[in-house]
Amino acid sequence: MKIKHASNNIDDMERQRAESTFTIISKVKNSPNVNTAVKWLSSNKLLIFILVSVVFGVILGLILRPLNLSSDIITLISYPGDLFLRTLKLMVLPFIISCLIIGAANLDISKNGNVAIRTIVYFVLTSVFNVCLGLTLGLLVHPGSPDLRYTNTTSFSGPKKMNVMDGFLDMGKNLLPENLFQATIQQTLTEYETVMGENNTKTLKKVVKYKDGTNTLGIIFFCLIFGTVLGTMGERKRPVLNFFTVTYEVMQKILTGVIWFTPIGVASVICGKIITQAQLTTTLVQLSLFIATTVGGFLFYQLIVIQVIYFVIVKKSPWPYYVSLGPALATAFATASKSASLPITFKVLDEKLKMNPKITKFVLPIGTINMDGSALYLSVALLFLAQINNLQLGIGEIFTIGLACTAASMSSAAIPSAAIVLVVMLCSVINIPTEDVSMLFAVDWLVDRFRTMNNLIGDCYTVAIVQHLSKEELEQDDEKEAEEAHVNGTFVMQEQEQNPQTNQSFSTNTPV
Repeated sequence: MKIKHASNNIDDMERQRAESTFTIISKVKNSPNVNTAVKWLSSNKLLIFILVSVVFGVILGLILRPLNLSSDIITLISYPGDLFLRTLKLMVLPFIISCLIIGAANLDISKNGNVAIRTIVYFVLTSVFNVCLGLTLGLLVHPGSPDLRYTNTTSFSGPKKMNVMDGFLDMGKNLLPENLFQATIQQTLTEYETVMGENNTKTLKKVVKYKDGTNTLGIIFFCLIFGTVLGTMGERKRPVLNFFTVTYEVMQKILTGVIWFTPIGVASVICGKIITQAQLTTTLVQLSLFIATTVGGFLFYQLIVIQVIYFVIVKKSPWPYYVSLGPALATAFATASKSASLPITFKVLDEKLKMNPKITKFVLPIGTINMDGSALYLSVALLFLAQINNLQLGIGEIFTIGLACTAASMSSAAIPSAAIVLVVMLCSVINIPTEDVSMLFAVDWLVDRFRTMNNLIGDCYTVAIVQHLSKEELEQDDEKEAEEAHVNGTFVMQEQEQNPQTNQSFSTNTPV
């Protein structure tokens, strides 16, 4: 009996221990902190996968670098990333066209011009601020030193000269392209060619040429005009507007499938870049101060300045908004292209952050003129090149650099390493030898990724700020649309009541 009683006591103790363990597990599962963590992990799966793929791509690239892989193997490693970038770029043009036309038509800019004015003014002010920030950092840190110059610098192919006035004139020519179809593949650019004059003297001749690359500025301007006029045509605009709306929805469905290949593409791109980069360690050490100055400026603007602007204007904590942009920023970092990350940016802002589609479809496509990161980079780069050439800059030269960098950044293409070409063009502003740009090109693969993140985050925060400042106009638009929908619905019901036979015939002959 004692043995049986002892056995029962042991069973009771085991049962109590199991019940207490189950109770603890249940409390842990049902605790608010665990639920919040699980919910966050579930809603940010894509961001986690992308971050893991970034780390994996870096580690794999560093492991494979010493193996001296053949070019064929490197091509195969980079191939998934190449396909991923091509797919994203394929979607950019339909996105820009459909979004701008829908946004301009629904926004009715003729009645809500303040939205457009706020957007453009904000773009200009942030670009000017970033140029000033870059000039300040370049003068205070002084990253350039004559000792950094390569002993054997190679010439960098590019435009031989740039005039500030030519830059503004080129913007106007690209704004009004001669041929809309040509604008999808070429841009207008003024260059200077060396020609032989009388007495065998060499002179520079100004030549207007076409270079490869989408003229996004011209396409944006045309779509804005088209959408604005379309928005003033009443009910006649519906068939055309429905066409572009369906086009946008189709692109969104395609994106839904493509977006889950982002981690594979990101890992492939980063791994391939690290493997193919020559003299990785030496270059990073040699130009570390320049990298620290530019990246430090990017992070200062991204983590402090833009957050303060958001908090002051929107009067909310900016960090939840910033964290939610993770997938778009990670894609921008990996692809080094704001255009390539545009489809994912739309998905994040529209579906996750629930921003007003009228604002996102208007602001994001015209964000090609809002290059905050490029504005900062150009000013630091020019000061760096001037410093390694021992050029003494006065107030006039610094002001000229600031003006030229502001204009150039707003005409920069949203493609990888586009800013490096602008550096070559801007060297002529203060007579800097273009051969030294090869040093910047050696580290641009890294700096470009942080620069692109700043370019993208500027657009995303513009959406939030413009939407907050335009709250009254948007509410009035919503009320007007609700009234029109009510009137149209009443009109349709009256038509059906007046023509029951027609309605019956339609309903019986129309397949469900």
